[in-house]
Amino acid sequence: MTGVSMTMVELAGASGLEISDLQQLERFGLIAGQAVAGQTYFDEDALVVARVSASMLGHGVEPRHLRMYKTSADREAATYEQLVLPLLKQRNPTARQQAADRLSELADLGEAMRAALVRAALRKYAG
Repeated sequence: MTGVSMTMVELAGASGLEISDLQQLERFGLIAGQAVAGQTYFDEDALVVARVSASMLGHGVEPRHLRMYKTSADREAATYEQLVLPLLKQRNPTARQQAADRLSELADLGEAMRAALVRAALRKYAG
């Protein structure tokens, strides 16, 4: 759980997106809120996704095109989950900490790998 908790209206104000844009991000699975007492609240990850999406929208990338990031992230997370599942099955605090550390490292490595592969793929256009 993160320290950020905001309504969709607050998320719109903080991200610079219109409510309709946020609804599209939600529809494509890029952001998800948590219902509490009849009100939906969004966390820090939703704020980051909304802000990055706002910048991408400014470059002409539509919310439906951003869905590929969600699909890719879900696949990557499933791969990492398979790698740490044996540690999680041990049910002891040391193994759980090892799993958390490994997930953090894998996420960092995955981010570096994606960035390098995108740069390599676009090199012919960037000179």
